Amino acid sequence: MKASEAYEKYLIKSERNSVNDGLSTDKGRFVITYNEYQNRFVEYTYEKKNEDDIRYIQLLLKESNPLKYKNKKSDHCTFELPKDYFDFSNVYGKASKGKCSAQKMVLFEIKDFDSNLILADEFTSPSFEYREAPFIISNNNIKVFTNNFDIDSITISYYRYPKQITLVNPENPESDLDDSFELDFDNKVIDRIISAAVGGFDINNSSERWQLHNLSSKTEL
Repeated sequence: MKASEAYEKYLIKSERNSVNDGLSTDKGRFVITYNEYQNRFVEYTYEKKNEDDIRYIQLLLKESNPLKYKNKKSDHCTFELPKDYFDFSNVYGKASKGKCSAQKMVLFEIKDFDSNLILADEFTSPSFEYREAPFIISNNNIKVFTNNFDIDSITISYYRYPKQITLVNPENPESDLDDSFELDFDNKVIDRIISAAVGGFDINNSSERWQLHNLSSKTEL
């Protein structure tokens, strides 16, 4: 489905729900609203990844991507995440120490606020001998902690951002929608996203709409 087709469905749905008030049909607002709810759908589905719904976002999964090496510090090595990175799926690294090189490492994610305790614990601290090392994701990077060894490379599988709807001319809110690519997801999922976008727009603006309708009723009286 193209962006303009999704927009037409949005118009029909918004009219059916009585939220077609000029604001809701503005193409610029549609772009913002659709992209927001599309990203929310991916985030919600990812969080429920142990359920069957995960299949809906499998087309966003990019497998076995080597990361660009960024820098090395005394206790960690840093690698850049891809620009389209949305969320994490799987990762492994290769490390070297002395004459022993290209050893596959099991990497496990930790949170920054736990890092001091984990790094101080002999059972969870980085270990070349046990081929394990913790990492954190921050500032669009993966930081892998080390202890007298080097991380030579990292390969990651991740979920990318879905393709974002855009205007041909971003400066003009009534510009044509960019139809140069097919939207991600099948029609069933896109319909769910559109319904959520229409409902979300109505909730966000229902208070103002109610006030306008209430004022109009009083004026007629």
